[in-house]
Amino acid sequence: MVPGWEAALAAIGGLVLGAGIATWLVRQRERRLLRMRVELEARLRRDVLPVLERRADVLGIPPADRGHNDDGPIALVQTLGRAIKLIEESQELPFGDTLQASREDLEEELESAEA
Repeated sequence: MVPGWEAALAAIGGLVLGAGIATWLVRQRERRLLRMRVELEARLRRDVLPVLERRADVLGIPPADRGHNDDGPIALVQTLGRAIKLIEESQELPFGDTLQASREDLEEELESAEA
């Protein structure tokens, strides 16, 4: 063989070997990420979703606003969390409003007591 061919074959062999190793590493990473996602979804279904569903029941969130199980547990947790947050925020009164309401109630009671 011509000496230049040996170097070219070695370079091509190195590229093929490198591409093979890179492909193997990428597949290993994909498998690991898939396994982690499956484990995360299982933990969400087991630990988080029951708590959020009980909270949604307590707050009276209608089933239509809770999301669908077909979307997967991650999307379901996000939808339930968003719905719970909206309900809780709508039920909170700022401190100033509470004081104002109490003052108005007190004034009404005083006026009715004077009359």
